[in-house]
Amino acid sequence: MKTVIVELKNRNALRLLKDLELANIIRLISVDKNKENKKLSERLRGSISKKRAEELNQQLTQMRNEWETRSI
Repeated sequence: MKTVIVELKNRNALRLLKDLELANIIRLISVDKNKENKKLSERLRGSISKKRAEELNQQLTQMRNEWETRSI
């Protein structure tokens, strides 16, 4: 299945879409406008656990230290 975003230009369009949903042809998914306007960091907050975030931070620190102390 494919998801598309539709801009309704007419009040009757929503009624037609709801009729299509009742006929099990499409499924309507409401989108929260506030969610779209949030910064990416706010939308992703809580997507990984605190423990995993600490592990990733430690790995990043280790990689930075290795990069700075490398010898060519």
